[in-house]
Amino acid sequence: MTRTLLVVLLSALLLLTSATASAGLKPVEEAFPFQIEQIAENRLVATWQIAPDHYLYRHALDFSLEDGDNEITDVTIPEGEKHHDEFFGEVQIYRDFLQVHIETSQPLSESALLRAEFQGCNEPRALCYPPSVAEARLDDPSTVTVSGGRGPGSGGSDPLTGLLAGGSLWAVLGGFFLAGLALAFTACLYPMIPILSGLIVGAGRAGERPGTGRALWLSFVYVQAVAITYAGAGALAGLSGRAIQADLQGPLVTGLFSTLFVLLALAMFGLYNLQVPAALQSRLQNASSRLPGGQVAGVAAMGVLSTLIVGACSGPALVAALAFIGNTGEVALGAGALYVMALGMGAPLLLVGTAAGRWMPRSGPWMEAVKQAFGFVFLGVALWMAARFMPSWLELLAWGLLLLAAAGWLAWRLRRAQPPTAEATPRPATPGATPRVLGWSLTALIALAGGAQLLGAATGASDPLRPWAVLTGDDRAQARAQVLAEWQTLHGGEPALREALSAAAAEGRPAIVEITADWCVYCIQLEERTLPAQQVREALEGVEKLRVDITAMSAEDQELLRVREAYLPPAILFFDASGEELRDYRIAGFKGPDEFAEQARAAFER
Repeated sequence: MTRTLLVVLLSALLLLTSATASAGLKPVEEAFPFQIEQIAENRLVATWQIAPDHYLYRHALDFSLEDGDNEITDVTIPEGEKHHDEFFGEVQIYRDFLQVHIETSQPLSESALLRAEFQGCNEPRALCYPPSVAEARLDDPSTVTVSGGRGPGSGGSDPLTGLLAGGSLWAVLGGFFLAGLALAFTACLYPMIPILSGLIVGAGRAGERPGTGRALWLSFVYVQAVAITYAGAGALAGLSGRAIQADLQGPLVTGLFSTLFVLLALAMFGLYNLQVPAALQSRLQNASSRLPGGQVAGVAAMGVLSTLIVGACSGPALVAALAFIGNTGEVALGAGALYVMALGMGAPLLLVGTAAGRWMPRSGPWMEAVKQAFGFVFLGVALWMAARFMPSWLELLAWGLLLLAAAGWLAWRLRRAQPPTAEATPRPATPGATPRVLGWSLTALIALAGGAQLLGAATGASDPLRPWAVLTGDDRAQARAQVLAEWQTLHGGEPALREALSAAAAEGRPAIVEITADWCVYCIQLEERTLPAQQVREALEGVEKLRVDITAMSAEDQELLRVREAYLPPAILFFDASGEELRDYRIAGFKGPDEFAEQARAAFER
């Protein structure tokens, strides 16, 4: 156990130490100060004063002008220093100073705005900044605004992306810890609670509870396994341009995970024990407990699996870190941010796991009953995972049968635990009467919930949390279906999307693209709560609405994610009337109706 703890702590220390070496970069506006000067009525000079030990890429330079019908006709960029870059190969770079001459088709007005795109690196640290944009107006050339946000998956309004690009180490770690803490209370992370609780429940040997200290230790191992897996998978995803968690959301892998939880449930019911082979047990610190029963290696393995199962639901924080790694190649800081984010996600789990060890009943028959109860919980996790590939009626039917089975099992346990009465006369209340009343009340509630699921399956409801919705006329799934009827759903990957965008541009219409999947919880929330809202529909009036379904995660779907530089669904992309993406307005993850409508109006300038 001590050796395992040392390995976990050393892995975490290496991540944070590497991240420390990555932090403390100058802000981009200090590393590459930018200014413009008008030298003729239709000529500008753009100048960068490049900080020592920094350089700019020639191939990353691009210029645009906002000045009515005026446009740039010629850009003169001097030859740069030849440089071999491990990511871009043979390139040209500039050190110390760069001056670019720009000529326009008409005389420049006083309100003309020049926008310059660039990217630079810090040479001693071998770290690069995300692609950045500098803007300066001719009427006040001393006022320059510099921002990131042209990088993959990033948005100019995303604070986590900006934090990674220019924040101090402690600001980055603190910001991502808080983001992880917020994620701990979202629906995507709920399955981790019964998984960890079930592992703690199984930790006792021979009908004994594991105790507070062991429960805390196992919870710590579980959370560390989640955090290290997040960091490692995030680093690989950022460098490869593909999110590993998304690749594991297809029906085959999900089916295997669901089967695993069914097997764990059957072990909790006592049908068999999942044993690690004896030869391997001695190498794993002579662990002799059952895999679902708290063995350190088993708990760590379940932490890894949990990350792969729910990791695709981690929203903007995960996407920001993946985009940062993919953009800059700066693995240490991005992976360290993901590690700390996972620690924030896991903080409540430490409390849950410790409480499970402290408040479980002591040794005796009830310990076996608690383990069996968590067998039903594991079956629920298996059903939750498999439900994304089921028709709605079958999902509600399955939940109804599972809940009714749990109610029947609980009633059976209560009848076994209730002592027989030999006489018909009333007996005085006993200390065990109150728990029995609570037990029967819980049984009735579970049975009622199961009956509600069956009713929902019979009436055509689609949401297990709202099985009565059809009868009350408040079915979110129906509202979602009505809204999505206005969206054109595309299959066929990047070629299909490119064709649809070209058609919209030919008609002079802006477009919005939703990249979505049936297994994506945030996608369902977005389509049920946000898109049907009146303010969102008004903001998108006259806009071509395109929906790309990547549920199957086929080769075409993965190619689309790579080309569009989107790591995980949901991703919302905005395109102007010419078919160019407005990258600064891209949305990753769930947004409520008001925030979404505001972003859409800003993107389409309404």
